Amino acid sequence: MNCKVLIALCCVAVYAAQANPAGVATATAADDEIKDFPAYMKRFEKLNVEQVLNNDRVLASHLKCFLNEGPCVQQSRDLKRVIPVIANNSCNGCTEKQKTTIKKTLNFLRTKKPDEWARLVKIYDPTGTKLNKFLDA
Repeated sequence: MNCKVLIALCCVAVYAAQANPAGVATATAADDEIKDFPAYMKRFEKLNVEQVLNNDRVLASHLKCFLNEGPCVQQSRDLKRVIPVIANNSCNGCTEKQKTTIKKTLNFLRTKKPDEWARLVKIYDPTGTKLNKFLDA
């Protein structure tokens, strides 16, 4: 391998380690930047949340994507982009129906999947306050 390439790769690795020294996966600005949030949210209006929450296999697949532990199908990837936005602005731009559905889903995770919920909060809401505040509002 060319010495310059090796040095460049080492520099990138050192920079990445310094930017996130704990090795904790975090949402990036590119991930949470959605130009037209209300329009983006419309793509989920036909999603049968009950069906997802009651199907362990499908729910596990979504959770692995959200937790950066597995591949993401398109629907999971789209939903994953929404999590940091919800955490950062309490779903400002969501309709009341969307807020109700999101709260139902997140409360399900908080009560039925507490380990996964704690890991989600650590990734998308490192202070641990914003998502819980949204849910308790």
